[in-house]
Amino acid sequence: MHTLSSASVSERVMEAVRGFWDMSTEPDATLSDEVSQETLDAWVEEFLLSHGFHTSAFLHTELELAPWIEFSLPQAWFSSIRQARNTPWVFLAHDLGTVAAVSEQEYRFEFFVARVA
Repeated sequence: MHTLSSASVSERVMEAVRGFWDMSTEPDATLSDEVSQETLDAWVEEFLLSHGFHTSAFLHTELELAPWIEFSLPQAWFSSIRQARNTPWVFLAHDLGTVAAVSEQEYRFEFFVARVA
């Protein structure tokens, strides 16, 4: 398992993530929280794929020892992330150039993405 330390990740990544949570920031996409889990999984996978997340990426863990953990992106991968961790889900592209997040808010899921390279 490959991990990234906080020092290995540009400060621009965490600035972008903090910006995602700003109340004045509009999400790049939204989805009703009444959809099935399978629909949510497909929606997240499609948006990440369309923003350059192809074979592997990093998941933000909020753990001091391993804040970013690498994982592979096989077909139908998001259900395992969803089952292992509650929202928000923050992803960093393998090339460290794009950060994306999905958060469950009142009545909907919100998707955010930013180029940080």
